Amino acid sequence: MMPEPNRIQQLDETTIGHIAAGEVVERPAQVVKELLENSLDAGAAHLVITVERGGFDLIRIEDDGNGIAEQDLRLALDRHATSKLQKAEDLNSIHTLGFRGEALASIGMVSHLAISSRPEGKEGKSISMKNGEKGAVEPFGMQHGTRVDVEHLFRNTPARLAFQRRPATENARIVDVVVAHAMAHQMTGFRLLIDERVMLDIPPSESMTDRLFDLLGGQVEAMLEIQSPESDAEAPGQERWSGWISTPDITRGKGDDIHILINERPVAAGPFLQAIRRGYRTRLMQGRHPIAVLSLTLPPEEVDVNVHPTKREVRLRHSWRVLERLERAIAHTLESVPTQPDAAGGIPGLQGLGIQKVTSIQEHLAAATPSANPLDAAAGAPALVLPKESKVEAPPAWALAAGAQLNLHGREAAEPESPEKKRPQSTAPEAQETLPGMDEKPTAPALSPAERTLHRHAGCGHRHSPSEEQPLTGIVNELPEMEPLAQFADSYILVQAEGELLLIDQHALHERIRYERLRNDESLWESQTKLEPIKLDLDARQSARMSAAVDTLSEVGFSLQETEQGWVVEAAPHLLEGEELVPFLLDLLQDTAEDGAPLETVDRRKDHLAFLNACRGSVKANEKLTLPEMRRLVEDMRRITNPWACVHGRPTALRLPLDSLDHHFGRHG
Repeated sequence: MMPEPNRIQQLDETTIGHIAAGEVVERPAQVVKELLENSLDAGAAHLVITVERGGFDLIRIEDDGNGIAEQDLRLALDRHATSKLQKAEDLNSIHTLGFRGEALASIGMVSHLAISSRPEGKEGKSISMKNGEKGAVEPFGMQHGTRVDVEHLFRNTPARLAFQRRPATENARIVDVVVAHAMAHQMTGFRLLIDERVMLDIPPSESMTDRLFDLLGGQVEAMLEIQSPESDAEAPGQERWSGWISTPDITRGKGDDIHILINERPVAAGPFLQAIRRGYRTRLMQGRHPIAVLSLTLPPEEVDVNVHPTKREVRLRHSWRVLERLERAIAHTLESVPTQPDAAGGIPGLQGLGIQKVTSIQEHLAAATPSANPLDAAAGAPALVLPKESKVEAPPAWALAAGAQLNLHGREAAEPESPEKKRPQSTAPEAQETLPGMDEKPTAPALSPAERTLHRHAGCGHRHSPSEEQPLTGIVNELPEMEPLAQFADSYILVQAEGELLLIDQHALHERIRYERLRNDESLWESQTKLEPIKLDLDARQSARMSAAVDTLSEVGFSLQETEQGWVVEAAPHLLEGEELVPFLLDLLQDTAEDGAPLETVDRRKDHLAFLNACRGSVKANEKLTLPEMRRLVEDMRRITNPWACVHGRPTALRLPLDSLDHHFGRHG
């Protein structure tokens, strides 16, 4: 007998409030965001944000805005009560940061909330709310403006509290929120104190360049103010882009240093990343992202901000047109900067500015002479196909694993999908030894976009010659003795292995070898003290991330100290050396900022560091190797557990059995 169905009933207000709070108040940083937006909507010229223990003990926002009238204080704590909307039609043209009327009520459901406010010329009043229960309105002495205190966040919801990150991680998120709003509202001063330490103290500014210097530091000197082409002035639509982008030699491993502002509202940058990359054309290495602060101004009725309670996601009525304008503006700005990255992805300098004036934030960029850029095209070479009637002997045991691509941990990896199309050819820049009987030097196809996407860290560090590295010891696989015959197109090594010819991708193989050497050689993880501490020029966001990650990084050999002048590196693992240390750390900080980042255990931290360093230091395509270097690579190939895939899961070698070649050339009767 079927059980009786549960009856539908109306939820009580407390339960409804907790459900709404779960959507609006995800973490302490979200509380800071909602309260900051209320203060900015109130016309605040100065804001003071105080945070204790990641926001779990205290979040306090003080402003000098318009304040809240006494008769509105109790109503302000009700759900869907707001001064920013009057009727449903107002949703079609939002002019304020907040409008849903959910934030204060939701915060009050999961904390001890107190709101104190004094409009100009009135007496100060205060009201409190504890775990959803409102108190009485009481007198409160204060200057004009509003003060909001949030204490004991999530204490009454232990399940929610258990899923929160460490206070140091939340502090870093709060800094991100404050920096984003400080970028969007340059006329407002921001002061941020975390655990009684001043993290930001930024005065109001009439100049956006001054505001960016306050937030991003010296790296802003190399940023360019974007200029749209003159033809865009006559194009349909009222949307306009402004802002600054970094030169192509200043990049990050992730896109979280790209800030998008729409009508002074910080929004998620994800939908705009591809348009930004297209604007850089081939000057930006695949997998690397620029630093950018980009502001879009358009009529409010052409943007829908009522997509999600957090208001980080928006919809644009003419999204394709907006993205095309952004791409054209970036491309037009860079046209006057003839950058040509070399094969390693670095850009030693910039030429002088051309016809279109491109404005640097501090001064016009002076420059040097650039080098050459590899072609950007897709791969597609025909495979060797045997006649159906042929009978081929089984391949040797050592070659069976080559049939599948394996990832970092030896599991089968998914093949990247890329459209099949003909590729142009890139010529090796220097003469090389060719196969016997060949008079002309061969040419190599360029790396495919899919392949270059995998290698976001390649070409960003010092190149390590295979012959200069310590040889691997011990034979751990079943590969036979192999002899390199020649290098083809400065990218592939032709190797004889018993009855097979191997065509080896030199970069993929060296990457795998370096990973296993770095991961398994404990001496490389020993901390090496620097003769002089290395000063790190970190902005406020990076400094907060460093505070959150310092203990994590210390467990893999980093010694980092915060001084009055900023953070310094006193020691680092032996595997990191020279000029690659600082950019490596900046990329690593971005990885530590992610929830669920691959750095939760010491072993995973070592895996991650070895992975990044292996790609950065390995030989590249279109790079000439000597015969000893080729021999060292194939010798080390016999001493790694997974010789058939690089750390990204790409194959390292193509097998051409002699019997297959005989069939192909008709040598079998």
